[in-house]
Amino acid sequence: MLHRNFKSYLWFQAPAILWAAAIFIESAIPGRKIPPLPHGFDKVVHVSLYFIFCWLAHRALKFQNVEWLSRISLFLAVVGTALYGFSDEYHQIFVPGRTADVYDLLADVLGASAYLLILAVAEKRKRGKKFNPTV
Repeated sequence: MLHRNFKSYLWFQAPAILWAAAIFIESAIPGRKIPPLPHGFDKVVHVSLYFIFCWLAHRALKFQNVEWLSRISLFLAVVGTALYGFSDEYHQIFVPGRTADVYDLLADVLGASAYLLILAVAEKRKRGKKFNPTV
């Protein structure tokens, strides 16, 4: 039987680590081997990938045994996701046929921000309050 902490690690931390690895591996594919996408669709892919990554990172950080880390898990997830997006774009400078693109980075940050916004709306609804973005 697996140790309880190892099971917890596999359940909470491993998905975020594996997702980050998948993004890195995909970014290492040379440009000529990537099939062309319809114009602008790559930004939808970026938003989706980084939305999921932010969710997984938040989940991994929230369920920690360290209380302060759990308390700031959302902040760390959003900032960490954005920084990972930056490092991913930088990484692509060294991949043949790939380039760093500021619009891809913005799409990555938008994905993390969308997670933050959806979580805020869900939390407000959970408490029975209507969401008012001006407050």
